[in-house]
Amino acid sequence: MLSLLVVLGALTALLAGIAGAWSPCGFSMVDTIGTALGDARRTVMILATATFTVGALAGGAITFGGLSLLGELLGHGAEGLRDALAGALALAAAFADWRGWKIAPQIRRQVPERWRWSMPLPLACGLYGLLLGLGFTTFVLSFAVWALAGISFAADSAIFGVAVGVAFGIGRALPVLWIAPRLGSERGDRALERLALEPRLWLGLRRLDAIGLGACAVVLAGSSALAAAPNFATDPSTYGGSLAWQKIGGDGYLFARSRTVKLPGRLPALGGGKLAYVSHGQIVISAGLSSSSPVTIARPANATIDALALSARWLVVRDHTTTGLANLFAVSLRHPARRRYLAGSTTPGAIGRPTIDGATVAWAYSDAQHSGIYAENLRTGVGSVLRLATKNVQYSNPALDEGRLLYVQTDRCAQQLLLGLPSDSAAGHDRVLLSLPSTVLRDPGYQSGYIQNYNSASLCSKRKTGAGGTTTLGSTALTPANAYVSESPVGDVDRTTIVTIALG
Repeated sequence: MLSLLVVLGALTALLAGIAGAWSPCGFSMVDTIGTALGDARRTVMILATATFTVGALAGGAITFGGLSLLGELLGHGAEGLRDALAGALALAAAFADWRGWKIAPQIRRQVPERWRWSMPLPLACGLYGLLLGLGFTTFVLSFAVWALAGISFAADSAIFGVAVGVAFGIGRALPVLWIAPRLGSERGDRALERLALEPRLWLGLRRLDAIGLGACAVVLAGSSALAAAPNFATDPSTYGGSLAWQKIGGDGYLFARSRTVKLPGRLPALGGGKLAYVSHGQIVISAGLSSSSPVTIARPANATIDALALSARWLVVRDHTTTGLANLFAVSLRHPARRRYLAGSTTPGAIGRPTIDGATVAWAYSDAQHSGIYAENLRTGVGSVLRLATKNVQYSNPALDEGRLLYVQTDRCAQQLLLGLPSDSAAGHDRVLLSLPSTVLRDPGYQSGYIQNYNSASLCSKRKTGAGGTTTLGSTALTPANAYVSESPVGDVDRTTIVTIALG
């Protein structure tokens, strides 16, 4: 999305810069450089043209790049809202430019004429170019300039801001570079006359700007809509229309009320109207980002927390110690000192990420003998087995919500995202939401070049023998309307994405 926005923004800025040639300053620059103040030396004109161009490029980069940097420094919060507002601004400016409305607000200021007489021409033209490139220090000739400033701030990307600024500077310099060296010749005088007598060219450029702004608005709308479908992220967690996730290699994020907020910690979990995350070795639980009195729970000694699940009254924690022992336990939010042990293992990865719905917590556990999804009611202490396989099948990544179970089933043929009831007897009626080829290598059952002796691999209806699929299904989350699952390219977990599936 950003790369497309950069291209569209730069093209729009280029046209907006060219449209600036119809300003009093634009005509003044052509005359100043073209006549070289009566100096017949062509080298003076060439040098003045070069410094003017450099100044225009620098001014554009300073203005639009600076706005992008300011947006980035103010933080990454409310990206969805900022994209939506920038898109609305782009549409409004596009409409105004298409209709050719009078520019408002207008900056009625021209470049200082005295510089022409008090400075060497190359220096004066360099400063003139800087002022014109800055965009808002002289007359503004299109609404696109104002809109691109707003988009630069909302994009909070230095790449976008610099690209737009440089393109704007090029646009401001191009008419001057084209006409000024030819001024005094029939061709140059005719070009300047056409520039002065053909305002329709200016209006045409504004309409092209309007098209570019409309395209930018479409991209920004797409960026806002994708705010809740993050890339390079994993471990989704949901509650009441909000979505939290863990950014790969970074902190957690929360999407709620149409805005995305970077959290001051990792491993976010939502549940029971609360938010939990790990920060500075402690588990922070609050009623939201605005909560003035969050509850903090110290992490277990000599252990690292690597997963959380949350409900209105319970926090479930998975950690691992320096000796390789993994533990899963529950903490009562009413009495944080009381902890209930749920599972443990010395095998890395044997205990899956927990999920909780009310007082029922579930998790996957796999070892060399079997794989299953287990549950326990934290009020009664009664445990149950939701899914169990003794060979050739792995169950993983469960998510509970309102009496439904979402999980991943993997065998040699496929990996499937399934939705059903928690009861093991209902497993045969589970709904397949997503099916991908298994990443397991399938042996053909015989060695090439030898008699087959009627041996072959087990049948799989949708995959051949050999290397498996290229995508692995991972952690999940569930709401009444949507299922979420993370997908990782095999061997490249840094490019994990979270996919949303509408349940319909």
